[in-house]
Amino acid sequence: MPLHPEILDGTPTEGARGLALGMLAEARGRASLLAGPADAEALHDFRVSIRRLRSTLRAWREPLGKPVRDKDLRRLRRVARATSAARDAEVLVAWVAGIAGSLPPAHRATADWLAARLDSGTQRADLSRSLERFGAAADSLTRRFGRETPAGSPGALAGTSAGTFAAALAGRIREQASSVQACLSRVKTEDDAPLAHRARIEGKRLRYLIEPLREAIGARADPAVKALKRLQDLLGDLNDAQLAATATREARQELGAEPARAGQGSRLVGLRPGLRALERLADERAHQLFSRILAEVLPTHGAALLEPALGVAAALEARAHSS
Repeated sequence: MPLHPEILDGTPTEGARGLALGMLAEARGRASLLAGPADAEALHDFRVSIRRLRSTLRAWREPLGKPVRDKDLRRLRRVARATSAARDAEVLVAWVAGIAGSLPPAHRATADWLAARLDSGTQRADLSRSLERFGAAADSLTRRFGRETPAGSPGALAGTSAGTFAAALAGRIREQASSVQACLSRVKTEDDAPLAHRARIEGKRLRYLIEPLREAIGARADPAVKALKRLQDLLGDLNDAQLAATATREARQELGAEPARAGQGSRLVGLRPGLRALERLADERAHQLFSRILAEVLPTHGAALLEPALGVAAALEARAHSS
């Protein structure tokens, strides 16, 4: 949702409320596409809209006040978790399909077996439940926002933030950039994968703060969004490679522990060499990606990629001072 000048120059409560309602409308539209015929991009788009909505509600919970209830945030968190499982399955299936051609012929049956095992279609029932939860949360939030009196009028929320939305947004951008750097500063080795993943999440939250400014004159948001996407892609590729290594390792270990469970013991045990090969390829990919991140990002804790975001904050502060 683009932020127009009048929103930036209004109060934090007005700006946050406008953002939240815009994010709700976007998520509703994408949920309707996910509920319809299969669409390869529908799940991704819905996940993004849920992340943006959750990030907006968290970032602006204080000025938004009473309409944002813990119950609705819990519903949205469950939706995010369920769709994450489906997304991870889609990524792994795509990885297996992309790498299958490089495997020796003897191991290609393993790739087919693993792809079938990971098929994201098995998550469809969970997605149906997730759409119900999202609908309940969206209805509740929309209804509660609609009942609130706009800030500045009689009966408005107590504790409405002072100053402009531009100034408040600048402050949150600076705080979030610091959170990204703090996470990156703790990443030292490949064993710090959870910290790298946390840095990726914090980077996404920073990008979601800035993306609505892309059409705002003078905000200089485009370079910041591009730089943050680069950071997200690097850390995301590392996470996906580690996810693939874990999935293949777990599959191999399960086959070794109970080979006769499916009534096809000898055939399934024969898949283990192929799973080892897939696991090795995933581990090599993860190692290459971490080496790149170690060279390009970690020495300065991502300072070069975060600098454009701080430039956006400075532009917002200048706007707030001139208004």
